[in-house]
Amino acid sequence: MNSPINTNIVSHIVAAYASGDLAKGDRYFEAMGGDKFAFQHGFDALGEILSAMPDDHWRDQEAAFCGLVLYLCKFGQAARAHAHVNDHKLAFEKTVRFTTVELLVSIHLGDPIGAKDLDRWTIFERQLPISDPLTSGLYCNSMLVILVRAGRLKEARSFGLRAIASYRAADHSHLEHFIHLHLADLSVMEGYLREGRKHLTAAKTCLNKWDMVYGNEADLSEIIDLLLDYETGSHAHIPARSEALRESLVSGDSWPEIFNQLGRISVLSIYFTEGRDAALSELAAYQIGYTQRHGRHSTVLGLLEFEVDRLDHSLGGSEQELAQLDHQNLKGPTGSVLLSAIVSALGVSDLSVTKVAGPRAEINKILQEAERQPGHLRQRLVQRAFYIAVREGNAAPFLEHRGALSGLEKRLTSSRFWRGHMQLSRMTRKVLHLVEQSYWVPPAMRDLGMNRRQLRIMTALRSGATNKEIARSLGLTEAGVKYHLSKLFQMTGARRRGQLIELNSNN
Repeated sequence: MNSPINTNIVSHIVAAYASGDLAKGDRYFEAMGGDKFAFQHGFDALGEILSAMPDDHWRDQEAAFCGLVLYLCKFGQAARAHAHVNDHKLAFEKTVRFTTVELLVSIHLGDPIGAKDLDRWTIFERQLPISDPLTSGLYCNSMLVILVRAGRLKEARSFGLRAIASYRAADHSHLEHFIHLHLADLSVMEGYLREGRKHLTAAKTCLNKWDMVYGNEADLSEIIDLLLDYETGSHAHIPARSEALRESLVSGDSWPEIFNQLGRISVLSIYFTEGRDAALSELAAYQIGYTQRHGRHSTVLGLLEFEVDRLDHSLGGSEQELAQLDHQNLKGPTGSVLLSAIVSALGVSDLSVTKVAGPRAEINKILQEAERQPGHLRQRLVQRAFYIAVREGNAAPFLEHRGALSGLEKRLTSSRFWRGHMQLSRMTRKVLHLVEQSYWVPPAMRDLGMNRRQLRIMTALRSGATNKEIARSLGLTEAGVKYHLSKLFQMTGARRRGQLIELNSNN
């Protein structure tokens, strides 16, 4: 299956089309795979053949149509492929092949999945040819992505395992590697990092078995690698790779979920290392790239601006804007993780959030509750979150809910809860260090001599907190807060709290 195509065969197909003998060209093309030509012989060879066909031949011949649409999706033109799927001048009789390609286009576009479409595609399985495992694999592949997008993760995983079985039956390790990437991404968002690593290793093994490289497969694997790094608290190196990988997704193979994932970890990593303005600039670049690649604005990436506001304690008054987002597109795990944190911070109950099972969601829920509780109760909740996180090494939730750890540093490092548990001890110290480093001090503030604790006090002022509330959230006494405020007034020249807030907002 994975042996390179005989170039003479490609030449014969091209020559037939170039000579105007379309029937002969179609016959040769069908014999070499037709709608599945690219999966068997590569996209470069397919591109050469498509170039030799008459411009509108895809409207008359289903195999040519399928080949063209798949080629467009592969190289960043999913919106154009979608237009072809809906072209009212299609003259051929639509078969299983057309619907399979329609499904593949839908996973590249990122459009909301309606209940009627989902029902139709579920019933469509009955029409699949039993003797064609490759088509069955492509169907299960598409359903995996669509069900993830719809928030039906258990069913999605089942389709993923079925896709693997089908691709193995078809002896197609290249397509199998994509399924392992999807399952790795899903495992990571659920918080099962060890399982995610196993799927990533399997994906790389599958790719190594295949003789041909079609495009940016290595970049897709690297994104999952970076996603695992981010979740374990290693994010400082992510911004350096962000631009190159984003451009790879714009011009090469991509699907909305992996684009949103790369955007999420890049924007948040930059927020923790370079601050708000740099993070929002990165977010704008991702929205532009997403629109170029998928033909529309990303609702999930849109949530990242609210997430930066949440981390920056400036979410006030966002309820109405949040309610106006297309929540149909936020049912997948990435959107659900972001939305649950924002909804919790706002304290609103009229915005539904799709529940995601797994340790990450459980840790998030505990830390969200901890952020609302006073000292000792907050400490017990944070300790409980650490007990869950240590098994998989989930550090990112603590960074994303760093307020829950404020003022607990000494209690956690001297606490009995990790004594005798070396792994828990190491993780606690690592997370506390990461959280401390995540409070980025703008250069203008650093030049004034401001430290991270004083910056946190200034940030807390933006939310309208009183001295007592700031003291409780940061683990200080009210006298300590007053002392730091006097230092802030002295170093900035501000005379009122409002001036400090304005100064903070401008930096």
